[in-house]
Amino acid sequence: MLYDDSVILLYAKAPVEGKVNTRLAADIGVPAATRLQYDLIHHRLSMLTKANLCDVHLMCAPSQQDENFIQCKKQYPITLLDQSGDCLGERMFNGVASALQRYRYCIVIGTDAPALDEVRVKQAIEALHAGTDVAIVPAEDGGYVLIAMQQAHRFLFQKISWGSAEVMSQTRDRLNENNVSYEEFASCWDIDRLEDYQRYLAIEGKG
Repeated sequence: MLYDDSVILLYAKAPVEGKVNTRLAADIGVPAATRLQYDLIHHRLSMLTKANLCDVHLMCAPSQQDENFIQCKKQYPITLLDQSGDCLGERMFNGVASALQRYRYCIVIGTDAPALDEVRVKQAIEALHAGTDVAIVPAEDGGYVLIAMQQAHRFLFQKISWGSAEVMSQTRDRLNENNVSYEEFASCWDIDRLEDYQRYLAIEGKG
């Protein structure tokens, strides 16, 4: 393991029918949307554990007791933790604040950006080691697919329009307003729309 002072928090919803990828489900159907979530979780865990950069905590919703997450724990060298909080921002902040009590650096990612590879994850960790306060990989649609930090900045998780095209610009504003140094890396696509799903299928050879 390259960085024993760092941890990756992978936020994931259990692949339960009708509960995941609900916007996509209107176009591809509920079974396909559910299968996509299952595949994306394993895609992320496989990439992260093979890269062996640092510890990986799977942040589970609604609960780590879901059978899918229990199977992940059996298959990969990870830690299961429950997400806590009423909204995404609160759940992310609580996870980061807790992780930074044990680790020096914390990297937060989700399951919906299969193009986010170990190279960019490593770049973010190295940026923190080099002294930058926050490292971010923006999403092509205006959000971000990775945020990494060495201090739990609550302001980064409050009054953000989660799920909108304003997330990245609002995050930049918060960082600049609070004079926090940050580094951005090349943007990355994620899966929100039918076109993204079709792109994913083509890359994975499933189209």
